Formats: sequence, C-alpha cells, structure tokens
Amino acid sequence: MLPFVLKIADQPIERLQRISTESQSIDVNVQVELYAREINRADVPRTPESRRLSQVILHEATENAYATFITFLRNSAEPEDFLPFERLAHHPCQQYALILSTSRSHELFEICQMQPDANTSIFHYGGYEITIKPRRHILDTAAYLVAPDKYTLFIRQVREENTIRVYRSDFINLAENSPPPFKLDTRDIIESLQLQLVGQREQPLPIEQLLMFPPSTEDTNSPRINKCPECGGRVRRLGREADFCLECDWDNLPPLRQAR
Repeated sequence: MLPFVLKIADQPIERLQRISTESQSIDVNVQVELYAREINRADVPRTPESRRLSQVILHEATENAYATFITFLRNSAEPEDFLPFERLAHHPCQQYALILSTSRSHELFEICQMQPDANTSIFHYGGYEITIKPRRHILDTAAYLVAPDKYTLFIRQVREENTIRVYRSDFINLAENSPPPFKLDTRDIIESLQLQLVGQREQPLPIEQLLMFPPSTEDTNSPRINKCPECGGRVRRLGREADFCLECDWDNLPPLRQAR
C-alpha cells in the first residue's frame, strides 16, 4: 500500500473536483516526465507478453513516483516531535503511514516484536494506528508521518515508436481535513516506543492473577518468634501475627468467635 493515492490520467490536463466546503474545480497538469522505457516492438497487439510489459512499466513508474514522494516530503514536511498529539487532535484521521529507513524500521519491528510483513507492520500508539513503511535512500535519523490519503498523484502513459513514457502531476492535496506531513527524529520514535513498552510491562497484575497468587501480607516490621516459648522447638508463622509450634501444642492464634 502506497502512502499516497495513485490515479491514472488519460489527458495531459485532468479536471476534477476538490473535496472541500466549497465545491471547486481544479485543472491538474500531468505533463512532468517521470519515467521512460525503451521497447523493441511498438505496435504489438494486446498479448500476454504485452500485458506483462505494461505491468512492469507500471511497477517501475510507481517506484519512481515513491522516490519522488520522498523528495517532496523532504522539502515540505514540518519538523515535529513524535507524536504531535495536539495538532493531530484537530483532524479526524486516525491512521498514518510512518516512512523511515530500512535499518530503523527493523529496529521498530524488534521493539514491537513484529515480523516485517505487510499484514503485521502496524502498531498502535496514543490511540492512532501507524503502519511502518521501510524505504531505501532515507537517512537513519529522519522519518516522515503522513496520512495515506493526504496526497494524490496522477500519472499518464504515452506510447511512442520505441519508447513508453510515463508523465506525472504534482502531488495534489485533495484531503484538506488531514494534517500536513511531519518530519520526525527516529531516535525520538524509538525512545517513545521503548518507554511505552516498559510502562505496559509494569502495569499491575490483572485481578485473576491476584486471586490465584495473592501478594504476601506478612508485616516485615513485626517481631518474629524464632523458638517456641514452651518447648524451644521450631515455630512457623501464620499470617501477620499468629505463630504455632511444629513440635508441641503451643500457638498464639486468636480465639475463634462463637457463633450466636
């Protein structure tokens, strides 16, 4: 899943409606060259080989778009702490993508005890669902937090004689109710998650465990009787104040109350 929305355009200029309080039409320019691939047969009919080539071109164009998105975030993301709760609270979005280097993402996988798999690379923090997005060519010190549907990129494919060219638009903000992208410090992220996990481990035991294994109620400050005052034998303590002898009938147990 990409951290932005990718759409296919048919025309160099795409007209669409911006979703906002005031319905507004905008023209999207899809004429910036993104990717080009040479081909041997320009007029091949739609065969399985041709369809496979189209899939390869789309995949490679998507990878180039992702790299362009990282450059866009590097130039436009706002520096913030992890997580900027006060700013996020003004928006309804609860799901975010966290884009960071491959090595730092592996550290997060280990801290959260997750497998680096697309289905399990999600952790919850402060009421938000965050998907880890490992990415090459990102500094280990930097990470980017962005709402997955914040930006939309339009791409258009043009077949020439021996080349297929893919053109793109700018990244268009069509989700104005989402917060801007944030640039984070990975050390802050890792320290915050480690503190959260330590706090979870130090939470009090659930009531079921307390009932099965109640904590000791022994008062360590009360005086201990080491020998039986009558026979000098071994003494065992029962509760906080009661003791009884293992070798004779002596004990200082409180008397049982008579039932009325």
